[in-house]
Amino acid sequence: MAHRDRNGDGPRHAELPLTQSQRWRIRLVLWGMLAGLLIVALHLVRLQLFPDHRFLDAEGFHVGEAPIPLQRGRIYDREGRIFARERQAPSLFAYPPFLERPHEAAQSLAVRLGLDENDLIDRITRRASGGKMMQEVAIKRSLTPGELESIGNLNAWGEGGLRIKYEPARHYPEGQLAAHVLGFVDRDQNGLEGIEAKYDTYLKAIPGKQTSRVDGKRSMLMPLTLEYVAPEGGADIFLTIDKPIQHILEQQLDFVIEDKLATSAMGIVMDPTTGAILAMATRPAFDPNAPGDYPAQSRVNAAISFVFEPGSAFKIVPLTAAIEHGLVTPADMIDCEGGAWNAFGLRRIRDVHKMGTVTLAEMFAQSSNIGTIKVAHRIVEAHKAEMLDAWIRKFGFGVKTGRDFRHESAGFYHPDGRWTKYSEISLPMGQEIAVTMPQLARAFAAIANGGYLVEPHLVDHVVDHDGQIAYQFEPGGPDRIMSAQTAMTMRDLCYGVVEHGTGKRAAIPEYRVGGKTGTAQVARPKSEGGGYYPDRHTAVFAGFGPVADPRLVAVIVVCNPKSDIYYGGFVCGPVFKEVVRESLIRLECPEDPMPPGTYTETKEENDADVLVAQAAPAIPGMLDINPLQDIGEGAELASANTDQPIGPGQLPSLIGLTKRQVKDKLAVLGVEWDAQGSGWVVSQDPAAGTAIQEVPLCRLVFSNTRNATPAEPAKSGPASKLSALDTKTAAR
Repeated sequence: MAHRDRNGDGPRHAELPLTQSQRWRIRLVLWGMLAGLLIVALHLVRLQLFPDHRFLDAEGFHVGEAPIPLQRGRIYDREGRIFARERQAPSLFAYPPFLERPHEAAQSLAVRLGLDENDLIDRITRRASGGKMMQEVAIKRSLTPGELESIGNLNAWGEGGLRIKYEPARHYPEGQLAAHVLGFVDRDQNGLEGIEAKYDTYLKAIPGKQTSRVDGKRSMLMPLTLEYVAPEGGADIFLTIDKPIQHILEQQLDFVIEDKLATSAMGIVMDPTTGAILAMATRPAFDPNAPGDYPAQSRVNAAISFVFEPGSAFKIVPLTAAIEHGLVTPADMIDCEGGAWNAFGLRRIRDVHKMGTVTLAEMFAQSSNIGTIKVAHRIVEAHKAEMLDAWIRKFGFGVKTGRDFRHESAGFYHPDGRWTKYSEISLPMGQEIAVTMPQLARAFAAIANGGYLVEPHLVDHVVDHDGQIAYQFEPGGPDRIMSAQTAMTMRDLCYGVVEHGTGKRAAIPEYRVGGKTGTAQVARPKSEGGGYYPDRHTAVFAGFGPVADPRLVAVIVVCNPKSDIYYGGFVCGPVFKEVVRESLIRLECPEDPMPPGTYTETKEENDADVLVAQAAPAIPGMLDINPLQDIGEGAELASANTDQPIGPGQLPSLIGLTKRQVKDKLAVLGVEWDAQGSGWVVSQDPAAGTAIQEVPLCRLVFSNTRNATPAEPAKSGPASKLSALDTKTAAR
C-alpha cells in the first residue's frame, strides 16, 4: 500500500533491504577497485626505482649538462706582477684508426720533434687489451711555435690521423726567475714543488657543473636549472717577493759563481720587521716551464734545505748573550793572545789577524776566534753551559723557521746535554752546528728590528675566484729575545765589521750597513774519515741596512769558491753590497751615508773568518752541493774575447764574454744592459758597430755553452732604471 510523505508531495515507496548476493557484488567491485589502485601504485613505484631506459633516454634528451670551467690560480709578486698563469698550449695527438702510413708518420715526426722513432712507432701501433687499435695517442704536449710550424700538413698521412688539440698548461713568463720559490706542476696541473705544491689546495681548480632543461636545439634553459655545482679552488697567490729585487739578487749570484768559479750560490733578502721575504734564490737554477730538462738536484730549493756551518757569522750569538747579561761591553778589553792560543788545554786556536789586547768592538770587527771563545766562556762560567744553549735556541737555531717552506731543514744542533769537551770552543766559532739560510736571516733580523724573532714567509695573502680573501698571513705574537738596548749595541758592532773590519767589501757609501762575515770548511762524512775537507769552503755574509733604521736583512752564501781568496768578506761581501744597495734604492729608502773618510774601495782585503782550528768531529748529516758542470774548461774559454775592430763611439762585440766582463766593458761606455741566461754571451742586440748614442739598452743572451745558438732573441720591452748598477728588469 502506498503512503504519502509528510509534506503530502507524493507517494513514498518502502526501502527494501539488500540481498546477500548484492552485498557480495558490491564487495567485489570495491576490492577490484582497490586492487587496481594498488597495481597502479606499485607500477609507479617500480618506475621510480627501476625506470625503463626508454623513458630515461627521452627524459635525458630534454636535460643538458654544462661544465663551469675554472683555471688554476695565478701567482703574483707583492705588487701584482705575474709569476705563473695558465694558458692553452698546443699538443699533437695521433688517431691510429685514421692514420694510413703510421711508420712513415713516426719517422717524420721523430726527426721534426726530436723524438725517439722506435718509441713513437710502438706508441702509435700499440693495441688495447681487446686487440683494437688505440683511439688516441699523445705524440707531444706543449709544442713550441717552432715545433708547431715544423709539423707541416697534418693530413699528409691520412685525413684526421693527426690533430692539434689545445690543452691547459702552466706557464711561467719569467722563465728561471724565482724558479725555486715558485716550483712547478705536473701534466695534470698538480703542484710538485715550491709554492705550487705548498699551496696546491688553494691554486688547484675543480670545475663545477650546471644541469638544466634544454630546448629543441639543445640550448640550456637557465631558468629551468635542475642542479648547480659551483667550481672550487683556483685562488690567486700574492707573494711577498719583489720581482725587481729578485732579479737583482739572481744577477749578482750569477756574477759571483762565474767570477769565483763557485759550485753554487744562494741568497735571501727579507724585511726584518715583518719577516716578508723580498727575494730568495738558488743558483744554478732551472726553467719551471720545462723542469724535466734539468737534473733533479737543480730543482731542489737549496736556500731552505741546504745546511752549512755558519762560521764566524754565528759569533753574534755569544756576544749578544754576554752583552744582554751584562758580562761585557763594547769597550771591555779582550786578550786575543797575539793570534795563537791553546784553548783550555784542549785545542790550538789561531786567528788570521793577530792581535793582542783590544776592545771587544775591535775583536768582533776583526773576527777573532780567540776573543769570541773567551767571551762565550764568561757566559758558561756565570750561568753554566745551559745558558749558552738557551741563547742558541732563542735565536731559533735547530728548528724550522716558517710555514711556507716545503722540505725545509731544521738544521743540526746538539743540545747541551750532548756537548763534547770541545763544544764550548767550537760553537762560538760556528762549528758543531749546521744552519739554513732562513735561520741566519732571522737571527740577524732580530738584531736589526730591536730584538724580536720574526717568521720568514713567502705568501702575503690568497684571493679566491670570487675576489674574497681566503688566507692572510698573520704573524704570531711578538717574541722578544733581547732588549732594545742590546740590539742597538749589536747593530753598532756589526757596523764596525763593515766600516773597518773583515766586511769592508760590503760597505755602501750611501747607506751605513752592518753585518758579519763567515767562512767554514765543509765537513767530511764519517764514511770518508770525518773531519773537514781541506779545499772545500762555504763563504757567508749576513747583514742589514741602513743601520739607523734597518729596512732589509740579507744573507749571501757561496759554496766552494775556487778563487785563491775564499773568505766570506771577500767572496760574499760585494754581492751583499750590490744587492742591498740596489734594493734600498728601489724601496726609496732615505740615505744613511757613511761618515766622510770612512769609505774606501777595498780590492784585495782578506777577512779573518777561516776556521783554522784543528778539525773537530764531523757533523753527521752535513750536506754539500756537488758541481753541476765542468767549470775548469769554462774558465779557459771565458778569457778568449772575440772583439771585432770597432770604431770609436760604436758598440763593441760582446760575444764570448762573461757577465762580469760585460759589466766592466759597458760601464766604461755608459751603456745599460739586460741579460737572459748565464754563462757566455751568444747573442747581442743591437749588433756590434751600432753608434753608442743609438743604444738605449743592450740586450744579451747568455749560454753555458759558449758557442751555443740562442733559442730565441732577447725580448724587447720597457725597462726601468734602478740605479747606476745598470740592473734591469725588462718587461716580458
